[in-house]
Amino acid sequence: MRHHSRIFHLYLGLHSLLIGVFPFFLPVYLWKHGYGIGAVSIFIALGGLGFCAGLWAWDRLRLRADPPSLIALSLLLEILLLLNVHALALDMRLPILALLGVCYGVYNCFFWTTQRALFFEIIAPENSGRKYGNFQIFVGALLQAGILLGALLLERGNFFHIIALSAVVALCGFLILLANKPEYPAALTRTAALRLREVIAFKDGDSSRMVFILDGVFLFLESFFWVISMFMIARESFTTLGVMVLSLAVIFGILFYLLKNTIDRLGRKRMYQIAVALYALSWALRALTDERLSLEVLFIALVLITFSTSMFRLVFNKRFYDIAKLTLAHRYLVLKSYYSQSAIFAVFLLFGWATLQTEGAALLAPVYWAAAAASFGYLAYGARRYRQS
Repeated sequence: MRHHSRIFHLYLGLHSLLIGVFPFFLPVYLWKHGYGIGAVSIFIALGGLGFCAGLWAWDRLRLRADPPSLIALSLLLEILLLLNVHALALDMRLPILALLGVCYGVYNCFFWTTQRALFFEIIAPENSGRKYGNFQIFVGALLQAGILLGALLLERGNFFHIIALSAVVALCGFLILLANKPEYPAALTRTAALRLREVIAFKDGDSSRMVFILDGVFLFLESFFWVISMFMIARESFTTLGVMVLSLAVIFGILFYLLKNTIDRLGRKRMYQIAVALYALSWALRALTDERLSLEVLFIALVLITFSTSMFRLVFNKRFYDIAKLTLAHRYLVLKSYYSQSAIFAVFLLFGWATLQTEGAALLAPVYWAAAAASFGYLAYGARRYRQS
């Protein structure tokens, strides 16, 4: 257990730093290069397609390849992603964007799926909230370091330095991980790969399938659409965006520190309902927030959005990992990814196709209002299981 925890934190820390250096900025990089919300949505959709393809491969490679090989592959996919971004900067045609989207999805798959599998092995229902809070604080610190580095390099406009820095960090991180002799959790090596008919037939009493579909869409509304909104609030400055995210991350870290040791003891039903209501509020606030607000009002709104979203993610992920522990274990994690990423592909492809010729910024507020209403769909998740708690 202790060995898996050390490997998990090394792997997570390495990728968090690399994500901050550039992948965090990918939505605003596309926006800065003239791609509107429609084109960005198509990019997201193709990322979902790439993730599903990568997940099929990951679920089988973990049974054949050793852990160092999978870790090396995830790091190589990060560098390949950056090379494709560089190619996109030289040739702005949609086919290059499509290739980048698929590559982004495959990279996301190998990182996030491996991370979830490692994290799953070091938690139990009585400590999942505390451990999730701890790893979010850890992620936040390294992610912010990467974001500040990436913001400064992007502001200077030299993308080659970002590629070089990422390659050096990836190589050094891989050597450190290799020295710690990474190995699979035993439960992961005993779990057979999911077949397509098992994925399609999946159904449970926790409304998991519906919430997995819903959560896939929300994750990209947070990580792409809202980051673009913050970029516009920062008047399209990479450095200002980096500083803004850093200041909000301090609040994020304080929140997780205060909540992580109590979340496992709070009433699960009532706490979850409050968290969903706060999440819906966060989307309403996003719809009302723009750069025309006074600095004081804008700061308060951003703090409330960060608080509400962070609170929800902590409570939701505790419920997700607890249900996984009580039901299908690692297979539950993979099933979530299949349903979430398939929904991302379908929803964002349709939305992108419908809005390709539409003024992008004008679409964001209506999308956020729709998200505020749709947030209450999360209330169905595990409702019967936890109705007495």
